[in-house]
Amino acid sequence: MPDFYKKMKNYDFKHVAYHVLVGLYFMWLLVFSVLLSMGFNHTISGGNPQLSQVYPVWICLNFIMGTSVFIVLRLFRNHTFLSKIINYSYYVVILAAIVTVFLIMNKV
Repeated sequence: MPDFYKKMKNYDFKHVAYHVLVGLYFMWLLVFSVLLSMGFNHTISGGNPQLSQVYPVWICLNFIMGTSVFIVLRLFRNHTFLSKIINYSYYVVILAAIVTVFLIMNKV
């Protein structure tokens, strides 16, 4: 057996699953932030009105996907520095999403 496989046996699957979910969360965070910045920029610049109707739907669907990953991460009940970063970043992005959706709805 290779040496790296013996070292990998020491990790439990819960630990590996947690870090895979953390990776998915940070990918979602990046995609959601780009989507919010596109929606905010579109609202400020006054772009296509049909696209203004699609942005809130995209933001809400992406919000649901990110919330599901966030809830699963919360089920692990880790109280580490990483979980605090995840909590605070989630709340900041959700606040930005609410503000962006209100700006888009007010513009339309």
